[in-house]
Amino acid sequence: MPDNKQDITFFHPDLLEITDDSQARLKGYRCKSCGQLDFPKLSPCPNCWGEEFEIVHLSKRGRLYSVTDIFIGPAGMATPYSFGYVDLPENLRIFAQLEGPPGSFKCDEEVELTTGTIRMNRDDLPVTSYKFKKPTD
Repeated sequence: MPDNKQDITFFHPDLLEITDDSQARLKGYRCKSCGQLDFPKLSPCPNCWGEEFEIVHLSKRGRLYSVTDIFIGPAGMATPYSFGYVDLPENLRIFAQLEGPPGSFKCDEEVELTTGTIRMNRDDLPVTSYKFKKPTD
């Protein structure tokens, strides 16, 4: 990652945080009124219209529910790349870009959270956010 913050556009702080030990954590939001957990944050709560939430750090690993490989994409996104839906143990399904070569992912395999460039901005600088990849262990 570039040292100069002007060299990079970083993820939205409501989605993800980096801990002091440089670990990425997705931020779920649990409604304080009804207990519904969502990602990303939905306000008001779609279940009870509550407006107070507590942050819940979501699991770093999940199972790939579906995957698609993209060979022709929008400006700023180098092709090919893969997207998928990841089922987390918290009963959440998250849409994410996948880190790895297209054709290498299969439904129901385990994936883990990582961060990386998801596209380039208008100034041709990297936009960094959460992604999922095959586990390293």
